[in-house]
This record gives sequence, structure tokens and C-alpha cells, in this order.
Amino acid sequence: MIAGETEYIIHGGEDNYDYFLKNLFKKDPNKQAKPKRTAEEKAARKEQRQQWWGKQKEGFQKAGGVEGITSTLGNIVGFFKDDTPSDYDISMGSGQPAPQPEKKGISKEVMIIGGIAVLVIAAYGFSVMQKNKKVQIQSA
Repeated sequence: MIAGETEYIIHGGEDNYDYFLKNLFKKDPNKQAKPKRTAEEKAARKEQRQQWWGKQKEGFQKAGGVEGITSTLGNIVGFFKDDTPSDYDISMGSGQPAPQPEKKGISKEVMIIGGIAVLVIAAYGFSVMQKNKKVQIQSA
């Protein structure tokens, strides 16, 4: 596609342009249209749908209706639930979080302040170096 676009731009002609996007969504000329259903076919399909939904309704009633389906789903979900008693406790401590040990080394705040200081010093040194170059160029 990109090659075709480039070729079109370079040569400026319509005769060798590939029309990639136009041909991409073009309908197939050999594809036959589906024949429309007759009234008898429509009635037959409607009857089949009604029979199918009737069978689904009968199956639903045999399963116990809404109550039966909800109890079945409750049983299935019961396999995945954790049935631990409410008075069961795994904790070995007194309920307070354990104190975290103090970290040794340089704190995060000192690292941030030190990094900013290094950047400021580097920027100042760079600006002084640029001024020295300008002074040398002007004096020469």
C-alpha cells in the first residue's frame, strides 16, 4: 500500500495506481445474492423457533423453575466457597501490626536532595563552560 501511494505521488498518474483501500472493501462480483425466503419458509422457521422455546420452557419447569435453578447454582457455588467458622482465627499476634525494622543506609529524602544538588552543580558548570567558549571566540 505504501509503495502504491509513493508511486502515485512520484509519477502523478492514475493509470498505475493500485487503489488498495478501494479494492479492499469492494464487493465480490461472483457472489450470488441469497434468495429471499417465501412465506411458507418463514412460517416453518417461526414454528421451529416456537417449538424450540417450548422445549426450553419444559426443561426449565422440570428443573424446578426459578427455585430449582437458584438452589442448583447455590450448590455449585458452595463447592468454591471457603466455609470457615466465624470464630476461627489464624493470627498468632495480639492483633497489632508487627513493627517494621528501621532501614539502614541513606534515606530516600537525602538521595533526592543530593540528586537535585548534583544536577544544579552540573548545570552551573555547563553554563560557565559555555560562557568561557563565547569569551574565547569573541577575543580571538
